Amino acid sequence: MKATTFISHHIIMETYLDTFGHMNNAKYLSLFEEARWDLITKNGFGMKEMRKLGIGPTILEINIRFLKELRVRDEIDIETQVISYEGKIGKLQQRILIGEVVYCVAVFTIALFDMSTRKMILPNKEWLAAVGVSEL
Repeated sequence: MKATTFISHHIIMETYLDTFGHMNNAKYLSLFEEARWDLITKNGFGMKEMRKLGIGPTILEINIRFLKELRVRDEIDIETQVISYEGKIGKLQQRILIGEVVYCVAVFTIALFDMSTRKMILPNKEWLAAVGVSEL
């Protein structure tokens, strides 16, 4: 499988902090989601297209590892890449980095979801292109 790695830039804001002065664990998931929405929207599979087609992505499982703490006003990059797609199920990895240092890694088990039948479906070519898969 061939897949493009996408990078988005973010700043850790004061509202992301917990009482210990570092980023709250739930904010990691919010930032990862923002990066995924930005990626698929820029690649032609945003909310407008999902509503038109009646299909969209769903998260089935998340495995997240916090490796180093993030602090206020840290400037981070989020790397997003599909690492596998077999049948209806894909694995998408996201990493938070400052420079070359990895601060957090999350692997999301994903699928494409039909909103009318309420079932997972095989990924179409538009969805695969939106998440950067050029070859299965």
